[in-house]
Amino acid sequence: MPNKKKIGKKSKLKRKMKGGWRGDHNDMPEDYPEPTPAQVNRAMAIQKRMENRAATEKSSVTPSAPPLEKVPMAKPGIPVAKATPIAKSKQGGSSYTKFDDDIYISMVMAVGFMGVIWFMISRTMIKHKYSEVLSYSLMGIGVILSLFLIIFKGVRQIKPSSSIIGAIKNMLFLAKYLAIRSVPGLLILLQIAVLCYIMYNHADYIFSSENIPRMFGIFNAITIVMILGQCWVWKDKVKEIMTNVTGPKNPMIIPGFILAAILSGIAISQLYIILEFLKTDC
Repeated sequence: MPNKKKIGKKSKLKRKMKGGWRGDHNDMPEDYPEPTPAQVNRAMAIQKRMENRAATEKSSVTPSAPPLEKVPMAKPGIPVAKATPIAKSKQGGSSYTKFDDDIYISMVMAVGFMGVIWFMISRTMIKHKYSEVLSYSLMGIGVILSLFLIIFKGVRQIKPSSSIIGAIKNMLFLAKYLAIRSVPGLLILLQIAVLCYIMYNHADYIFSSENIPRMFGIFNAITIVMILGQCWVWKDKVKEIMTNVTGPKNPMIIPGFILAAILSGIAISQLYIILEFLKTDC
């Protein structure tokens, strides 16, 4: 009995799995034999094996996720420690990693107040040579440390650069940052430097003479009070720069600072005149 031609998807699939005729089923010869069930099963098994091999190769190429670590469970009756959340930095916090900016500012101001305290002690209880120089120098050290705090604040705002042009730009930015914000501190430092120069050159006379003019003590006291007032205003300015927190501003602060600087300059000039020209009148 001649083989009948079967037209359909299954018959075409069986012929392709057998590996026989690859053309269209309309071009097949009429006497093309039908595959046996054993041949069909074998072809399907080969196809399934190839699909499994392809899936195995694909899974070997794809990286697998690392295994999750096992979390140790607490035993009954033992309290479990809870993780402490990390607090975020607030505005006006610290420019450094350990302490608050207020601590650094307080330490700097403490150095300046040590100079004032030592000035009072050296004029009343413990009199020694170069006492005024030491007192004013301690106040100057406090101002210098406050300037370093502002420099560190500016350094933290600089973006690191590996090129020479970038380094020059960073230096110019730091110089501009310091110059704009440290004018009051530089003015105080200039007055203290002039005072240290005058007191150092006349330290022998101030220490050994018993007939120092009365006006010398008055102008000396006016000078240190005016410088102390300027340092107090400068402390608030440094705190504002370091913490980025602007407090309520008094409109009389700037005029008062300028007036204190003028009075201090007048008193310093009178101290210079007394020590240079009026020592013989004692």
